[in-house]
Amino acid sequence: MTADENAAKSKGYTALRDIYYTKDNNERQSYDLFIPGEASGSTGLILCIHGGGWNGGGKADYLDAPEKACAEKRHAAAAMNYRYVSESTGFGDILDDISSALSSIKEQGKRYGVNFDRVLLTGISAGGHLSLLYAYTRKKTAPVRPVCVVELCGPADFEDPFYYSEENSISKAVGSDYFRNLIYNGIGFRPSKDDKDGPEPLLRKYSPVNYIGKDSVPTVFGHGENDEIVPYRNSLDLDAKLTECGVEHTFISFPGSGHGCEDRASIKKIMELFFSCADRFL
Repeated sequence: MTADENAAKSKGYTALRDIYYTKDNNERQSYDLFIPGEASGSTGLILCIHGGGWNGGGKADYLDAPEKACAEKRHAAAAMNYRYVSESTGFGDILDDISSALSSIKEQGKRYGVNFDRVLLTGISAGGHLSLLYAYTRKKTAPVRPVCVVELCGPADFEDPFYYSEENSISKAVGSDYFRNLIYNGIGFRPSKDDKDGPEPLLRKYSPVNYIGKDSVPTVFGHGENDEIVPYRNSLDLDAKLTECGVEHTFISFPGSGHGCEDRASIKKIMELFFSCADRFL
């Protein structure tokens, strides 16, 4: 047992770091897990899915937040890495990574007398998109059942033209082809002269807003009104669809905020909602 694990144990919880969830021992397919000492039997899990535009970032971006959620709020929590989007890895592959991570976490839990049978998914930006998409599309097949999503500024509709507009700050910095190519890799679209359908069917396939129904999980989400990367309209449309389908949800609008959701009062409000959801659903 490492000094870090001993320190965690002395504070009443178990810390498991850099656990691989595939046989490849790929750092991009690993997670950290924190389990309260008093946890036993069926219990819930917070799973943090990092942002970074699907091709950057990592579980370390959450710093000590999952560990604090365990140590101070007594919720089991994990943060995971996933394979980056590339020409050979798309959004569907990342959803498979989430399932593999949850299967591994479930097995780890058994070693400590815990049955993880429900999960609250949370993420920011790309992590928000993946949290929504996973919870809405794999609720019935996930190894640990999604019961709630809490996310910030996650893409919800890839058909929104702002992603490919010259007004998008990514386009201003590196050109509109960057975002277009990134999303096309994510959805698995390969433009060619023989293509007749265009990317639209695949854009819809990987847009969370298209999977909302009356049985969708409760959702809490926030978005900066001046977001210069992910269009604020995405969250307005998400809000409208959740309302139409009668799904329990709360939308927090961040006034004067960009993609970083800088408004401190709104951050405080959504964090209170986050832990309220964790207490209620887990």
